[in-house]
Amino acid sequence: MNRITYIDHILYKAAAEGNIDPFENCETCLDQLLTPDENTILHVYLRNQTREPESTDFVDKILEMFLIDRAKALPADPESGVTEAKRMLRMTNVERHTALHEAARSRGSHVVEILTAEDPEFSYSANVHGEPPLYIAVLRGGKEIDEILGNCISVDYGGPNGGTALHAASSGGHDVMSPIIFSNQTINQSIFLVLLVSGTARKILDCYPSAAYIADTKKKRTALHIAAIHGNVNAVKEIVSRCPASCELVDDKGWNALHYAVASQTRNVLEECLQIPELARLKTEKDDKGNTPFHLIAALAHKQKQWRRVLDEHRDEFDSDIFGLNKRKLRVDDLLFINFAELKVILSL
Repeated sequence: MNRITYIDHILYKAAAEGNIDPFENCETCLDQLLTPDENTILHVYLRNQTREPESTDFVDKILEMFLIDRAKALPADPESGVTEAKRMLRMTNVERHTALHEAARSRGSHVVEILTAEDPEFSYSANVHGEPPLYIAVLRGGKEIDEILGNCISVDYGGPNGGTALHAASSGGHDVMSPIIFSNQTINQSIFLVLLVSGTARKILDCYPSAAYIADTKKKRTALHIAAIHGNVNAVKEIVSRCPASCELVDDKGWNALHYAVASQTRNVLEECLQIPELARLKTEKDDKGNTPFHLIAALAHKQKQWRRVLDEHRDEFDSDIFGLNKRKLRVDDLLFINFAELKVILSL
């Protein structure tokens, strides 16, 4: 039987509202009810949930009525072992969204729990935008993260532009989840500007510690760099304590995590990072232009006088000249009196 490429308006409205009654006597198989964009009934329902559904009865009943009961009556695919129920849950629309992608996006943690418990072995891959369900859940910052990490045996930790879910988690520094909504163009340029609690980074590192060593493909920034520039000191400490060798990684400019702490333009962030031994050792490390993090501090101090206090606190180190010259033959003190090009780089981040 060929698939029906449209859903009757009554059934569509019922799915959007989570009304199970019109489906009680529906003779068409659920997996044959598709919108022009190949959204299933579950896609339609989940896309119309703007907040955590008060009840998961609709999903429960749909799975029971059309999937689980029928799947038990049908043999599984002898080669893949995939039941009809699992086949339905794995169906994607034109954007390659499964029902789990939609549930993660709509912050339906109870629905995510049902879907992942029903098919824990399946590795839900990325949609056309490079976003697997976990990445979407991290951006939304809800309990869906726990459900995906706790129930799924094989999890895709990736993200757009070669990033990972940890890159998104590392941007935050607040106790309250507050994701920022971007245009598609902005998302393609940067996956980092999302505010999430640092506890998310901890959860991902528990399951996938090597994520701390993955850099995005565009600017070679790691999760540690992102956490530092966004002032998420808790995430910085978490990453350094679990993956200390990640401190050695630099971006495409040769910047290390301490350069990024300076680029946060927040003194207390830098000062807290300097209390971490693994990061404090980076203060004499030079980027591709020969600038240490303290060269960048001096560039800031030229325009923002409060940064002079940081330099004064490390005056003994200047006197010993441990920071040396950059490739323009300039010392840290020299940059206090000139307009340094790197200042524009810092202010643009």
